[in-house]
Amino acid sequence: MAMSRHTSASYRRWKQRHHVAVFARSILMSPQQAAFARKHIFFPPDTSKIRHDKNACMLYIAESTIPHAGIGIFAGVDYAEGQLIGRDNWGDPAFATIDINWHNADPGGMSVSKSRRDYHWPLTNYGWAPNSLDIIEEEGDDAHMTGVGLGAVPNCHFSLINVVEHGVHYDLAGLSRYNSPGSGAITPFFNRTSTATKDIDAGSELFVSYGSSWFKNRADFATVPVKASYNEAERFLEKYGLLLLGNPPPTEGWRFNVFIEDMILKEEAQKDLWDIIKSFPYVSRARQALPATSGDAMRAIHRGISAVEVENSMRSLDYLKEHGKCVDNIVPGNSTIPHAGRGAFATRFIPKGSLVAPAPLLHFTDKSTLIMYNETRDWNGELVKNEKEILTTQLIRNYMFGHPNSSVVLFPYSHHVSYINHHSTEFNARLQWAKNFSFYNQDWLYKDVQFLDQQWRAGLMLEFIAIRDINEGEEILIDYGKDWQNVWELHVTQWAPVDPEKDFNNYTLWTKVSSTNAGKAIYRRAEFYKVDNAPIKTIKEQDTDPYPRNVVFKCRVDVDIGIGNYTYAPKTTPFYKRKWVLNDMKVDHKNSRKCNIVERRDVSSDDDEYYDHPFLYTVELNYVRKNQGQRTIYENQVITAVPFRAIDFVNEKYSSDMFLKNAFRHEMGLPDGLWPKAWMNLVPKADDQPFI
Repeated sequence: MAMSRHTSASYRRWKQRHHVAVFARSILMSPQQAAFARKHIFFPPDTSKIRHDKNACMLYIAESTIPHAGIGIFAGVDYAEGQLIGRDNWGDPAFATIDINWHNADPGGMSVSKSRRDYHWPLTNYGWAPNSLDIIEEEGDDAHMTGVGLGAVPNCHFSLINVVEHGVHYDLAGLSRYNSPGSGAITPFFNRTSTATKDIDAGSELFVSYGSSWFKNRADFATVPVKASYNEAERFLEKYGLLLLGNPPPTEGWRFNVFIEDMILKEEAQKDLWDIIKSFPYVSRARQALPATSGDAMRAIHRGISAVEVENSMRSLDYLKEHGKCVDNIVPGNSTIPHAGRGAFATRFIPKGSLVAPAPLLHFTDKSTLIMYNETRDWNGELVKNEKEILTTQLIRNYMFGHPNSSVVLFPYSHHVSYINHHSTEFNARLQWAKNFSFYNQDWLYKDVQFLDQQWRAGLMLEFIAIRDINEGEEILIDYGKDWQNVWELHVTQWAPVDPEKDFNNYTLWTKVSSTNAGKAIYRRAEFYKVDNAPIKTIKEQDTDPYPRNVVFKCRVDVDIGIGNYTYAPKTTPFYKRKWVLNDMKVDHKNSRKCNIVERRDVSSDDDEYYDHPFLYTVELNYVRKNQGQRTIYENQVITAVPFRAIDFVNEKYSSDMFLKNAFRHEMGLPDGLWPKAWMNLVPKADDQPFI
């Protein structure tokens, strides 16, 4: 094989286009988002002319400009199209919750269908599909990702989207299951950044796309405009403008040259007519996309709905300084606390008594929803939860605040606050309930847990306050409380490292114990092995030089190509063999199939279409097909000439550090003086117990 082909200019150009396409597919981008990624991520614009005052707050949270939307996040400085949002280009973490419906199934056990009961789980409205964060769904059978900061605070307005969010990085911050009691205790999903999709002026609210389906699948948002709604609204405005004129437009550009004096309906009549239109009893998404007032409608006729909405989504910097809260006083870095992973560090001098960071909260009324159970078989042979055997709790618990006498836990979702660590004596910040902020519902602190259970929106906020002067670059630390400290110290004394040579990847909660090698003993993430131009080992080669047991292969293969309907159930396992084709790539990562690498060969001159790698592979997969009449048919398929790009190195489900058997789990503590008496529902409340 002539290897020079793989270093040719044409090959390098193909690789560049290919990586853009793969990136777009991996995070489920629309064609427009993919074009943006091509322009700004792989070929970023020159933003060197943008200079921000070091002391200027770059991001604020404040009341959203969308009525009844709660808080929003606002630009404190100008951002150029293609520029990363935030200080020092740092993004936020994300948190995986695994099989949450299965673990909260009704008592008595439910099958793997994971039917859910009505339990309070507010992350429902803050979740992202794992593949939208550039993560293949490999952590568990039913994995959901929760973003914070710019992954949670921004609202969605389809005519105003000015920020695109990117994937996360998998990074354990140097904590290893072989050397640290902190392994498995921190989220590995790190640094989810966001980029401006257009020039953004200081004071602008930032908006991201949730996707139209997010609104269409929620009854409470049945009338919220989606992208198509604004197209309908623009067409309506054009007809409305013609109605006001009473005559055919004189020129094609009439919308830009129409004036009040040209209209048969004058200003007061227009107001009355617009009020009738907006108050019509049959509400629709398109009607909700129309401007709120007749004055805004006239401006939209001239300039379009989006231009008017942009003006209405601005807040002055004076307003943000007075009524908002700055969220860029901290950035992440490697913590100074042993085994803590990452920490939060001051970006500027923070005087004693001033705000370090605001922390809007999601409230969970029953912390038992975080419990993860072992599995067993029911009378029908289905896997169900074993309520008698609790294995652990969801990792996200480590990032929540709670109290031992309350079922309530609180999850802060602001920018970078998840990185703030604990020190029992050298802490430099404390928590208090927010003051003078419209979003904060102080009366909730006096409501019982039953009331909180009926509130599915966020409505509480804590603040991190400096208890002494904090210098730029200093790590922010608070006291998590004696209960947390005691549990951590016990964990450290009981923790013992595993010998990597004897691990055999059996150290996680749902892997079966084996004393013999079923793969390399040491655990190593699958992505470590997917290296350009490196050959993938065949099954035979793995007999003597195996991959770690957690590494499996999934192939992008369309199992229906060349296979018709079965007229009868075969008595033997059907065998199919064919050559891989480009149509196989239409199968996305989520629907790729587990496969074995049977053979590897060099690319030949007959394989021009596959020049992304020097080798092609023959793979084998066993597929269980449900045919007509729900007959189960087991197939054996062999696919030849499979390119490198169609083979994914994937981590076996439930094998990552978050599933370690001895991983630390405990919520952070809020002291009695902060925890509301009304929420103390696990033990009787003392009358003299202090509150706030």
